[in-house]
Amino acid sequence: MSEWIPYESSDDPSLEVSIDVDFDGDDEFKKSHPFLIKMRITGFVTDEGGQPTESAAEELFELEQRLEGACEQNDAESVCTVSGSGKYEIYIYAAGAEAAVALKEDAGGASLSLDVTAERDDQWKAYERYILRGNELEDARDSDQIAQMDEAGEDLTQEYDVTFDCAVPDKSVKAALHALNEAGFDTPSDVYDDVIPATRSMLLTVQNLKTARTQIERAIAPFSGTYEGWGIDPDGVDELDDDENDEEE
Repeated sequence: MSEWIPYESSDDPSLEVSIDVDFDGDDEFKKSHPFLIKMRITGFVTDEGGQPTESAAEELFELEQRLEGACEQNDAESVCTVSGSGKYEIYIYAAGAEAAVALKEDAGGASLSLDVTAERDDQWKAYERYILRGNELEDARDSDQIAQMDEAGEDLTQEYDVTFDCAVPDKSVKAALHALNEAGFDTPSDVYDDVIPATRSMLLTVQNLKTARTQIERAIAPFSGTYEGWGIDPDGVDELDDDENDEEE
């Protein structure tokens, strides 16, 4: 399953990028799909920031749904979208340049202006321009998760018990547990596999999560440990909601 990460471009904050990060390590796919098909879509209604309005976004989504089916039939994959200044660009990599013609035909039908170009891009330079790695990628993941919680109606002014997953070799689990405790994280007394859940109560902000991630990586690095991500216990969120209801009563 693809992992699409949205973020604002640091080079141009007016641009909103969404990229499938799973292709970053797929060298076999990159080698077999060297042709870049770039679709530039214009003619849709925008807001003051140059981004598509809600109705325009729905129309663009429908176009992307048609493209998804066309990509499956033409050995191609959509890997990135860039939106801003009244333009919506879709980057697709295909096994052959002939896919461009089929994709343009299948994408038609919408009341939009569509320009399609195809060129060989063996090094995937267009993808490299937008891919995030390291802390930039983790910050974007964190921002996206927080935004999803906000959209779901969660109260982000409250602290949550955030659990960070830390992968550590079996032989080093005990020492890593001690190091995480010393760094200010709560851990279980017993761990039955090589993933340690380390918990801390905090406000959910990108900076707070970045600080915690840095502390975790420092704590487990001597034991060949790696940071695997974070999550919120759904039961913990329900308990916060119940506490609020009790206070209101």
